[in-house]
Amino acid sequence: MKKNPILIRKGTKEDIKAFFELYWISSLEHTHYSGLLDSLKPKEKCQEYIINRQLELLNDPNQFFYVAEDKKKIIGMITGHLGERDESRVYKIERIGFIDEVCVHPDYRTSGIGNKLLETMLDRLYAKDIEFVGVGVAFKNPAFHFYKSFGFTPEGMWLIQKKKSYKKIKRIKQ
Repeated sequence: MKKNPILIRKGTKEDIKAFFELYWISSLEHTHYSGLLDSLKPKEKCQEYIINRQLELLNDPNQFFYVAEDKKKIIGMITGHLGERDESRVYKIERIGFIDEVCVHPDYRTSGIGNKLLETMLDRLYAKDIEFVGVGVAFKNPAFHFYKSFGFTPEGMWLIQKKKSYKKIKRIKQ
């Protein structure tokens, strides 16, 4: 018997509820990777905001949304966009692509779906005549190695300081 192939297609308004459920799974996992910066509000308080934001983005030609579907069930999603680099008034590179969200349902991970989603997004972004695509990912997140396997390289890093650490250092230096 032939296995049904996974379909990668553009996301639609009808996919938004499934999008949010995958987004929420991913968000819960992120709290384990970066901790303090990613503490979440309750799901009910986030749902309306996330769904409305994604609905707005569906109409933006610089935003991209794809889903992976298995027998009419959404099992993965990816979002990305084209935008200006934050410091575009200083650096030569003005427009770049961004990978915003990638999530594959835990039951379908390690089956190549994430690869197909990312390839689809990268093809779409690079077709827009850009030279770079960036993604933010915590070092502890297993996705860090996933992106590296696609040729992404670390080019910068956020450093954070907790207020209590600053106060402690300040006392020691006085």
